[in-house]
Amino acid sequence: MNVLMIGAGRDVRGGVSSVVNGYYEAGLDKKCDLTYLPTMEDGNKFKKLVVAAGARIRFETLIRKADILHVHMSSDNSFYRKAVFIRKAYREGKKIVIHMHGSTFDLFYRERCSEKQKRQVRRIFAMADRVIALSDDWKAFLAKYICTADKIKVIYNAVRIPGTYRKDYANRNMLFLGILGQRKGTYDLIEALPAVFARYPDAHIYFGGDGEREQAERLCRAKGIAEQVTFCGWVRGREKQRLLRTCSVYVLPSYHEGMPMSVLEAMSYGMAVVSTYTGGIPHVIADGENGLLCEAGDVRKLGELLDNVLESEKLREQMGKQAAAAIAMRFDIQKVIDRLLTLYHDM
Repeated sequence: MNVLMIGAGRDVRGGVSSVVNGYYEAGLDKKCDLTYLPTMEDGNKFKKLVVAAGARIRFETLIRKADILHVHMSSDNSFYRKAVFIRKAYREGKKIVIHMHGSTFDLFYRERCSEKQKRQVRRIFAMADRVIALSDDWKAFLAKYICTADKIKVIYNAVRIPGTYRKDYANRNMLFLGILGQRKGTYDLIEALPAVFARYPDAHIYFGGDGEREQAERLCRAKGIAEQVTFCGWVRGREKQRLLRTCSVYVLPSYHEGMPMSVLEAMSYGMAVVSTYTGGIPHVIADGENGLLCEAGDVRKLGELLDNVLESEKLREQMGKQAAAAIAMRFDIQKVIDRLLTLYHDM
C-alpha cells in the first residue's frame, strides 16, 4: 500500500507539521509505504515559490506509483495549493483523503469565498474518497455545507504519551504555546494577567511562540507585568519538553481551533488546562474535571479560572492527572495510527 502524503514542511511552525511528525515518530512509515512531499516551507516569497514549483514537479512522478493521496489541508492559500494536486490525482484515478485542519475553514468558506469559489470547494471535496475531520463539530459543518456525511471520518489529533516523571504542582508557572495574536487569545490573556499576578506574585507565564511578539511584549510592559512574563520565541524539541514538564498550568484562550495539538500535549504532560469552548477542545476537556473552559473573549471569566487554578495546588494536581489519563485513553498516537491504517485499507 503506497501512500503519498502532502502538506506543510515538517519544520514549518504549526499544527500540521506536529501531526505529521507524530505519525513518523509513531512509525506510520514502517506500516505502509509512506512518502511525504512538502508543498510549503517557511521563508520569503521566493523560497515559497521555489518549494511550490519543486513540489509540483516531484508530484508528477510520485503520484504515478501511489495508491492513495493523503492531503493535509487548511483554508485560504492552503486550499488553492492543494486543489491542484487533488485534481491531478483524481485524473490519475487515485484514492484521495482530504485531512481538514483549518481552524478558520468555516470562515473561509462562508465569508471569504464567492459563490463561484464555494462551488470550487465543493467540487474538490467531491473528488475525495474520504474526508478526515478533527471533531464532530467540524464533521457537522462539512456535512452541512461541503460534502456528503458518509465520506467524513472523525479522527482526532493525537500525541505520544511521555515517559513517567514526577510533576511538581506546587509551582504557579503557566505556559502558552502558539502563534501570538488575536486568534489564539493572546491579548485577552494579557488583559487578564495583571489581576492574577497581583494576587499571586510568585506566578509566572511563559509564551512559547512567534507572530505578534513585539505587540504582546509592548502590552505587557504597559500593563506593568513584564517581570512576570517570559517570551521564549518558537520552542520545540527539548526546550518545549522542559516547559511542558516544569509548568503546572497551560492556557490557550483561542477564538478558532480545529483540535489544537498544544492542548493535547499539555494534557499528556499532566498540566491543568484553561481554555475555551472552541473547535474540538470541548471534546477533550470536560469542564471542571480535567480542565477549565470559558467562552472565547470573556476576559473576566478567564481571569476567574486562572485565579481558581492558581489558588489550589490540589486542584492543579487533580485536573492534571485526569487530563493525562484522558489523553492516554483516547488520544494516544498509536490508536490514531491504527485508525488511519484501517481507513487506508478500507479504501
